[in-house]
Amino acid sequence: MTSSRTFATSAPGKVIIFGEHSAVYGKPAVAASASSMRSYLLVQPDVKDTDISLLFPDIKLELQCALEQLSAITASHTLGEKLNPALTSAIASLLEEHKLPALQHSAALCFLYLYLSIVPASERTPTRFTLRSTLPVGAGLGSSASVSVAVAQACLTLCSHDSITPPPRDTVNKWAFVGETCIHGDPSGIDNAIATHGGALLFAKDSPTPPRRLVPPSPIVTVLTYTRIPRSTKTLVAGVRSRYEAEPEIFGPLLESMGALAERGCRALEEGDLATTLQLVQVCHGQLVALGVSHPGLEVVRVLTDELGIGQTKLTGAGGGGCSLTLLNNDAPEEVVTQFKSELQERYGYETFETTLGGSGCSIVDLDDARVDKNTRQTVLDVFASTESSREQLDNWLLPEGPTSLPWQF
Repeated sequence: MTSSRTFATSAPGKVIIFGEHSAVYGKPAVAASASSMRSYLLVQPDVKDTDISLLFPDIKLELQCALEQLSAITASHTLGEKLNPALTSAIASLLEEHKLPALQHSAALCFLYLYLSIVPASERTPTRFTLRSTLPVGAGLGSSASVSVAVAQACLTLCSHDSITPPPRDTVNKWAFVGETCIHGDPSGIDNAIATHGGALLFAKDSPTPPRRLVPPSPIVTVLTYTRIPRSTKTLVAGVRSRYEAEPEIFGPLLESMGALAERGCRALEEGDLATTLQLVQVCHGQLVALGVSHPGLEVVRVLTDELGIGQTKLTGAGGGGCSLTLLNNDAPEEVVTQFKSELQERYGYETFETTLGGSGCSIVDLDDARVDKNTRQTVLDVFASTESSREQLDNWLLPEGPTSLPWQF
Protein backbone atom coordinates (compact mmCIF):
# COMPACT_ATOMS: atom_id res chain seq x y z
CA MET A 1 0.00 0.00 0.00
CA THR A 2 1.11 3.57 -0.64
CA SER A 3 1.57 6.04 2.19
CA SER A 4 -1.57 6.82 4.19
CA ARG A 5 -0.01 9.87 5.81
CA THR A 6 -0.57 13.50 4.86
CA PHE A 7 2.58 15.25 3.70
CA ALA A 8 3.81 18.10 1.51
CA THR A 9 6.74 18.57 -0.83
CA SER A 10 8.37 21.79 -1.98
CA ALA A 11 10.92 22.98 -4.55
CA PRO A 12 12.33 26.42 -5.44
CA GLY A 13 12.36 28.35 -8.68
CA LYS A 14 15.55 29.42 -10.40
CA VAL A 15 17.22 32.61 -11.57
CA ILE A 16 19.89 32.95 -14.26
CA ILE A 17 22.53 35.29 -12.88
CA PHE A 18 24.92 35.30 -15.85
CA GLY A 19 24.79 33.75 -19.32
CA GLU A 20 21.33 34.32 -20.79
CA HIS A 21 21.28 33.64 -24.55
CA SER A 22 25.02 32.95 -24.76
CA ALA A 23 24.25 29.63 -23.03
CA VAL A 24 22.40 28.61 -26.21
CA TYR A 25 25.78 28.68 -27.98
CA GLY A 26 27.51 26.48 -25.40
CA LYS A 27 28.99 29.30 -23.34
CA PRO A 28 29.11 29.00 -19.54
CA ALA A 29 26.19 30.31 -17.49
CA VAL A 30 25.42 30.67 -13.79
CA ALA A 31 22.00 29.90 -12.28
CA ALA A 32 20.80 29.74 -8.67
CA SER A 33 17.73 28.78 -6.71
CA ALA A 34 15.28 31.48 -5.64
CA SER A 35 15.03 30.39 -2.02
CA SER A 36 11.66 31.85 -1.02
CA MET A 37 9.87 31.47 -4.37
CA ARG A 38 8.61 27.90 -4.36
CA SER A 39 6.00 25.35 -5.36
CA TYR A 40 4.22 23.35 -2.64
CA LEU A 41 2.36 20.08 -3.20
CA LEU A 42 0.03 18.71 -0.50
CA VAL A 43 -0.72 14.96 -0.64
CA GLN A 44 -3.74 13.63 1.28
CA PRO A 45 -5.26 10.12 1.28
CA ASP A 46 -8.90 10.27 0.14
CA VAL A 47 -10.71 7.21 1.53
CA LYS A 48 -14.14 8.43 0.40
CA ASP A 49 -13.32 8.39 -3.30
CA THR A 50 -12.13 6.08 -6.07
CA ASP A 51 -10.23 8.72 -7.99
CA ILE A 52 -7.11 10.80 -7.76
CA SER A 53 -7.94 14.49 -7.58
CA LEU A 54 -5.79 17.36 -8.81
CA LEU A 55 -6.50 20.78 -7.29
CA PHE A 56 -4.18 23.45 -8.66
CA PRO A 57 -6.04 26.67 -7.72
CA ASP A 58 -3.33 29.08 -8.89
CA ILE A 59 -4.01 28.02 -12.49
CA LYS A 60 -7.69 27.20 -11.86
CA LEU A 61 -7.26 23.48 -12.50
CA GLU A 62 -9.61 20.93 -10.91
CA LEU A 63 -9.42 17.43 -12.30
CA GLN A 64 -10.54 13.98 -11.20
CA CYS A 65 -9.30 10.80 -12.85
CA ALA A 66 -10.62 7.32 -12.11
CA LEU A 67 -7.88 4.95 -10.98
CA GLU A 68 -9.40 2.19 -13.07
CA GLN A 69 -9.13 4.35 -16.18
CA LEU A 70 -5.51 5.25 -15.41
CA SER A 71 -4.59 1.62 -14.83
CA ALA A 72 -6.03 0.74 -18.23
CA ILE A 73 -3.62 3.22 -19.82
CA THR A 74 -0.51 1.93 -18.12
CA ALA A 75 -1.46 -1.70 -18.74
CA SER A 76 -0.99 -1.17 -22.46
CA HIS A 77 2.20 0.91 -22.39
CA THR A 78 5.78 0.26 -21.38
CA LEU A 79 6.83 2.30 -18.37
CA GLY A 80 10.42 3.41 -17.93
CA GLU A 81 12.71 6.20 -16.85
CA LYS A 82 12.76 7.89 -20.26
CA LEU A 83 9.87 9.71 -21.89
CA ASN A 84 7.56 7.32 -23.75
CA PRO A 85 5.76 9.29 -26.51
CA ALA A 86 3.04 6.63 -26.76
CA LEU A 87 2.19 7.01 -23.06
CA THR A 88 2.24 10.79 -23.43
CA SER A 89 -0.24 10.54 -26.31
CA ALA A 90 -2.49 8.19 -24.34
CA ILE A 91 -2.61 10.61 -21.40
CA ALA A 92 -3.24 13.53 -23.76
CA SER A 93 -6.16 11.62 -25.28
CA LEU A 94 -7.59 11.03 -21.82
CA LEU A 95 -7.35 14.75 -21.08
CA GLU A 96 -9.06 15.77 -24.34
CA GLU A 97 -12.50 15.11 -22.87
CA HIS A 98 -11.84 17.75 -20.20
CA LYS A 99 -11.09 20.44 -22.82
CA LEU A 100 -8.41 22.09 -20.70
CA PRO A 101 -6.65 25.33 -21.71
CA ALA A 102 -3.01 24.92 -22.73
CA LEU A 103 -1.45 25.76 -19.34
CA GLN A 104 -3.79 23.45 -17.42
CA HIS A 105 -3.32 20.70 -20.00
CA SER A 106 0.49 20.87 -19.67
CA ALA A 107 0.32 20.75 -15.87
CA ALA A 108 -2.08 17.79 -15.85
CA LEU A 109 -0.06 15.92 -18.50
CA CYS A 110 3.18 16.35 -16.55
CA PHE A 111 1.56 15.27 -13.29
CA LEU A 112 -0.19 12.20 -14.69
CA TYR A 113 2.88 11.07 -16.63
CA LEU A 114 5.05 11.17 -13.51
CA TYR A 115 2.37 9.62 -11.29
CA LEU A 116 1.70 6.70 -13.64
CA SER A 117 5.40 6.11 -14.34
CA ILE A 118 6.61 6.22 -10.73
CA VAL A 119 3.73 4.78 -8.67
CA PRO A 120 3.04 1.10 -9.52
CA ALA A 121 -0.57 0.20 -10.34
CA SER A 122 -0.77 -2.06 -7.29
CA GLU A 123 0.03 0.87 -5.01
CA ARG A 124 -2.24 3.56 -6.46
CA THR A 125 -4.94 4.56 -4.00
CA PRO A 126 -7.45 7.45 -3.94
CA THR A 127 -5.41 10.56 -3.19
CA ARG A 128 -5.91 14.31 -3.35
CA PHE A 129 -3.06 16.48 -4.63
CA THR A 130 -3.21 20.23 -4.02
CA LEU A 131 -0.56 22.46 -5.61
CA ARG A 132 0.19 26.03 -4.52
CA SER A 133 3.00 28.26 -5.76
CA THR A 134 4.54 31.64 -5.07
CA LEU A 135 6.24 31.58 -8.49
CA PRO A 136 4.72 33.58 -11.37
CA VAL A 137 4.01 31.35 -14.36
CA GLY A 138 5.79 32.06 -17.64
CA ALA A 139 8.16 34.61 -16.11
CA GLY A 140 11.39 32.71 -16.74
CA LEU A 141 11.81 31.68 -13.10
CA GLY A 142 11.56 27.91 -13.59
CA SER A 143 8.00 27.44 -12.38
CA SER A 144 7.44 24.26 -14.41
CA ALA A 145 10.66 22.66 -13.15
CA SER A 146 9.75 23.57 -9.58
CA VAL A 147 6.41 21.81 -10.01
CA SER A 148 8.03 18.80 -11.71
CA VAL A 149 10.42 18.38 -8.80
CA ALA A 150 7.65 18.68 -6.18
CA VAL A 151 5.53 16.12 -8.07
CA ALA A 152 8.42 13.69 -8.60
CA GLN A 153 9.35 13.86 -4.93
CA ALA A 154 5.72 13.27 -3.88
CA CYS A 155 5.27 10.29 -6.19
CA LEU A 156 8.50 8.67 -5.02
CA THR A 157 7.37 9.18 -1.42
CA LEU A 158 4.05 7.48 -2.17
CA CYS A 159 6.03 4.33 -2.89
CA SER A 160 7.85 4.42 0.44
CA HIS A 161 5.26 2.59 2.60
CA ASP A 162 4.55 5.23 5.24
CA SER A 163 8.15 6.39 5.49
CA ILE A 164 8.02 10.16 4.96
CA THR A 165 11.69 10.75 4.27
CA PRO A 166 13.34 12.58 1.37
CA PRO A 167 13.88 10.32 -1.67
CA PRO A 168 17.40 10.37 -3.18
CA ARG A 169 17.85 13.70 -4.90
CA ASP A 170 19.47 12.21 -7.98
CA THR A 171 16.34 10.09 -8.46
CA VAL A 172 14.06 13.09 -7.94
CA ASN A 173 16.10 15.09 -10.46
CA LYS A 174 15.99 12.29 -13.05
CA TRP A 175 12.20 12.06 -12.90
CA ALA A 176 11.74 15.84 -12.80
CA PHE A 177 13.70 16.04 -16.06
CA VAL A 178 11.18 13.61 -17.57
CA GLY A 179 8.39 15.90 -16.37
CA GLU A 180 10.11 18.90 -17.94
CA THR A 181 10.42 16.96 -21.18
CA CYS A 182 6.66 16.38 -21.14
CA ILE A 183 6.15 20.13 -21.05
CA HIS A 184 9.04 21.59 -23.06
CA GLY A 185 10.18 18.80 -25.38
CA ASP A 186 13.94 19.45 -25.14
CA PRO A 187 14.86 21.09 -21.80
CA SER A 188 18.47 21.73 -20.80
CA GLY A 189 18.01 20.04 -17.42
CA ILE A 190 19.39 23.01 -15.50
CA ASP A 191 16.04 24.24 -14.17
CA ASN A 192 15.16 20.89 -12.61
CA ALA A 193 18.72 20.44 -11.28
CA ILE A 194 18.51 23.80 -9.49
CA ALA A 195 15.00 23.06 -8.18
CA THR A 196 16.17 19.68 -6.86
CA HIS A 197 19.56 20.47 -5.39
CA GLY A 198 19.22 24.19 -4.65
CA GLY A 199 22.36 26.28 -4.42
CA ALA A 200 24.04 27.69 -7.51
CA LEU A 201 25.52 25.99 -10.57
CA LEU A 202 27.99 26.85 -13.32
CA PHE A 203 26.97 24.96 -16.42
CA ALA A 204 27.43 24.80 -20.17
CA LYS A 205 25.08 23.25 -22.71
CA ASP A 206 26.26 19.89 -24.10
CA SER A 207 29.36 19.97 -21.91
CA PRO A 208 30.91 16.54 -21.24
CA THR A 209 31.42 17.57 -17.60
CA PRO A 210 28.46 17.92 -15.20
CA PRO A 211 27.44 21.35 -13.82
CA ARG A 212 29.74 22.62 -11.08
CA ARG A 213 28.13 23.50 -7.77
CA LEU A 214 29.02 26.93 -6.37
CA VAL A 215 29.06 27.72 -2.67
CA PRO A 216 28.94 31.48 -2.01
CA PRO A 217 30.12 32.26 1.54
CA SER A 218 27.01 34.34 2.32
CA PRO A 219 23.44 34.68 0.98
CA ILE A 220 22.96 36.69 -2.21
CA VAL A 221 20.17 39.16 -1.42
CA THR A 222 18.06 40.18 -4.40
CA VAL A 223 14.81 41.72 -5.53
CA LEU A 224 13.16 40.03 -8.49
CA THR A 225 10.74 42.20 -10.46
CA TYR A 226 8.08 40.62 -12.65
CA THR A 227 7.09 43.22 -15.23
CA ARG A 228 4.08 41.21 -16.46
CA ILE A 229 5.18 42.18 -19.98
CA PRO A 230 4.52 39.13 -22.20
CA ARG A 231 7.32 37.80 -24.35
CA SER A 232 8.21 34.74 -26.38
CA THR A 233 11.45 32.99 -25.49
CA LYS A 234 11.41 31.27 -28.88
CA THR A 235 11.13 34.59 -30.73
CA LEU A 236 13.84 36.25 -28.66
CA VAL A 237 16.28 33.35 -29.14
CA ALA A 238 15.56 33.38 -32.88
CA GLY A 239 16.21 37.13 -33.00
CA VAL A 240 19.64 36.74 -31.42
CA ARG A 241 20.49 33.94 -33.84
CA SER A 242 19.45 36.10 -36.77
CA ARG A 243 21.74 38.93 -35.62
CA TYR A 244 24.60 36.52 -35.01
CA GLU A 245 24.30 34.93 -38.44
CA ALA A 246 24.07 38.32 -40.14
CA GLU A 247 27.10 39.80 -38.30
CA PRO A 248 29.19 36.96 -36.84
CA GLU A 249 32.29 39.18 -36.52
CA ILE A 250 30.38 41.45 -34.14
CA PHE A 251 28.12 39.10 -32.24
CA GLY A 252 30.53 36.15 -32.05
CA PRO A 253 33.01 38.04 -29.82
CA LEU A 254 30.10 39.41 -27.77
CA LEU A 255 28.86 35.89 -27.03
CA GLU A 256 32.42 34.80 -26.15
CA SER A 257 32.69 37.78 -23.81
CA MET A 258 29.42 36.79 -22.13
CA GLY A 259 30.81 33.32 -21.46
CA ALA A 260 34.00 34.81 -20.00
CA LEU A 261 31.89 37.10 -17.81
CA ALA A 262 29.93 34.13 -16.47
CA GLU A 263 33.15 32.37 -15.46
CA ARG A 264 34.46 35.54 -13.80
CA GLY A 265 31.10 35.97 -12.07
CA CYS A 266 31.36 32.42 -10.78
CA ARG A 267 34.68 33.22 -9.09
CA ALA A 268 33.35 36.49 -7.65
CA LEU A 269 30.33 34.73 -6.16
CA GLU A 270 32.45 31.99 -4.60
CA GLU A 271 34.84 34.56 -3.16
CA GLY A 272 32.01 36.63 -1.73
CA ASP A 273 33.27 39.60 -3.77
CA LEU A 274 30.06 41.63 -3.92
CA ALA A 275 31.68 44.71 -5.49
CA THR A 276 32.93 42.71 -8.48
CA THR A 277 29.65 40.78 -8.73
CA LEU A 278 27.68 44.04 -8.88
CA GLN A 279 30.00 45.40 -11.57
CA LEU A 280 29.56 42.22 -13.60
CA VAL A 281 25.76 42.44 -13.26
CA GLN A 282 25.95 45.93 -14.77
CA VAL A 283 28.16 44.75 -17.64
CA CYS A 284 26.04 41.66 -18.25
CA HIS A 285 22.92 43.75 -18.68
CA GLY A 286 24.78 45.94 -21.18
CA GLN A 287 25.74 42.84 -23.15
CA LEU A 288 22.12 41.70 -23.24
CA VAL A 289 21.04 45.16 -24.41
CA ALA A 290 23.60 44.86 -27.22
CA LEU A 291 22.02 41.52 -28.18
CA GLY A 292 18.70 43.34 -28.56
CA VAL A 293 16.76 41.47 -25.85
CA SER A 294 16.02 44.21 -23.34
CA HIS A 295 12.75 46.18 -23.21
CA PRO A 296 11.78 49.71 -22.09
CA GLY A 297 9.84 48.13 -19.25
CA LEU A 298 13.03 46.45 -17.98
CA GLU A 299 15.04 49.65 -18.34
CA VAL A 300 12.59 51.32 -15.94
CA VAL A 301 13.78 48.96 -13.20
CA ARG A 302 17.45 49.47 -14.02
CA VAL A 303 17.17 53.28 -14.04
CA LEU A 304 15.29 53.33 -10.73
CA THR A 305 17.96 51.09 -9.18
CA ASP A 306 20.64 53.55 -10.25
CA GLU A 307 18.66 56.57 -9.05
CA LEU A 308 18.17 55.06 -5.57
CA GLY A 309 21.70 53.64 -5.40
CA ILE A 310 20.65 50.30 -3.94
CA GLY A 311 22.63 47.94 -6.19
CA GLN A 312 22.64 46.81 -9.82
CA THR A 313 19.87 45.46 -12.07
CA LYS A 314 19.93 43.19 -15.10
CA LEU A 315 17.27 41.33 -17.00
CA THR A 316 17.09 37.64 -16.19
CA GLY A 317 15.83 34.95 -18.52
CA ALA A 318 15.00 35.52 -22.16
CA GLY A 319 14.33 39.27 -21.78
CA GLY A 320 11.86 41.25 -23.87
CA GLY A 321 9.78 41.71 -20.71
CA GLY A 322 9.48 39.01 -18.08
CA CYS A 323 11.72 39.52 -15.05
CA SER A 324 14.67 41.57 -13.86
CA LEU A 325 17.17 40.72 -11.13
CA THR A 326 18.42 43.40 -8.73
CA LEU A 327 21.41 42.51 -6.57
CA LEU A 328 21.43 44.71 -3.47
CA ASN A 329 24.34 46.49 -1.85
CA ASN A 330 25.10 45.27 1.67
CA ASP A 331 24.34 48.74 2.96
CA ALA A 332 21.15 49.35 0.96
CA PRO A 333 18.76 50.99 3.51
CA GLU A 334 15.64 48.93 4.10
CA GLU A 335 13.41 51.95 3.68
CA VAL A 336 14.94 52.73 0.28
CA VAL A 337 14.50 49.12 -0.87
CA THR A 338 10.86 49.39 0.25
CA GLN A 339 10.55 52.62 -1.74
CA PHE A 340 12.01 50.84 -4.79
CA LYS A 341 9.50 48.01 -4.58
CA SER A 342 6.56 50.31 -3.85
CA GLU A 343 7.24 52.57 -6.82
CA LEU A 344 7.53 49.62 -9.21
CA GLN A 345 4.29 48.15 -7.88
CA GLU A 346 2.24 51.32 -7.62
CA ARG A 347 3.46 53.29 -10.62
CA TYR A 348 4.03 50.48 -13.12
CA GLY A 349 1.95 47.58 -11.80
CA TYR A 350 5.00 45.34 -11.50
CA GLU A 351 5.24 42.55 -8.93
CA THR A 352 8.34 42.33 -6.73
CA PHE A 353 9.80 39.47 -4.71
CA GLU A 354 12.65 39.84 -2.23
CA THR A 355 14.60 36.62 -1.90
CA THR A 356 18.05 35.18 -1.41
CA LEU A 357 19.69 33.16 -4.16
CA GLY A 358 21.38 29.83 -3.75
CA GLY A 359 19.31 28.47 -0.87
CA SER A 360 17.81 25.07 -0.13
CA GLY A 361 16.50 22.73 -2.81
CA CYS A 362 13.60 20.29 -2.63
CA SER A 363 12.19 19.32 0.74
CA ILE A 364 9.40 17.32 2.37
CA VAL A 365 7.35 17.62 5.57
CA ASP A 366 5.21 15.01 7.31
CA LEU A 367 2.09 16.83 8.54
CA ASP A 368 1.25 13.86 10.78
CA ASP A 369 4.58 14.29 12.57
CA ALA A 370 4.14 14.67 16.34
CA ARG A 371 6.11 17.93 16.14
CA VAL A 372 3.29 19.54 14.11
CA ASP A 373 0.59 20.52 16.60
CA LYS A 374 -3.08 20.13 15.73
CA ASN A 375 -3.77 23.83 15.19
CA THR A 376 -0.74 24.33 12.95
CA ARG A 377 -1.65 21.28 10.89
CA GLN A 378 -5.19 22.52 10.33
CA THR A 379 -4.01 26.02 9.41
CA VAL A 380 -1.58 24.58 6.86
CA LEU A 381 -4.38 22.50 5.33
CA ASP A 382 -6.61 25.59 5.22
CA VAL A 383 -3.90 27.64 3.51
CA PHE A 384 -3.62 24.98 0.80
CA ALA A 385 -7.39 24.72 0.41
CA SER A 386 -8.27 28.41 0.26
CA THR A 387 -8.15 30.08 -3.14
CA GLU A 388 -7.80 33.37 -1.24
CA SER A 389 -4.47 32.49 0.39
CA SER A 390 -1.95 35.22 -0.42
CA ARG A 391 1.72 34.79 -1.20
CA GLU A 392 2.49 36.19 2.27
CA GLN A 393 0.25 33.56 3.91
CA LEU A 394 1.87 30.78 1.92
CA ASP A 395 5.31 32.02 2.98
CA ASN A 396 4.28 32.46 6.62
CA TRP A 397 2.99 28.92 6.97
CA LEU A 398 4.86 26.86 4.38
CA LEU A 399 8.26 28.38 3.66
CA PRO A 400 11.03 25.98 4.71
CA GLU A 401 13.05 27.63 7.48
CA GLY A 402 10.31 30.29 7.57
CA PRO A 403 8.28 31.76 10.46
CA THR A 404 6.27 28.61 11.26
CA SER A 405 9.31 26.30 11.34
CA LEU A 406 7.54 23.21 10.09
CA PRO A 407 9.87 20.17 10.37
CA TRP A 408 10.88 20.18 6.69
CA GLN A 409 13.45 17.56 5.69
CA PHE A 410 16.01 18.36 3.01
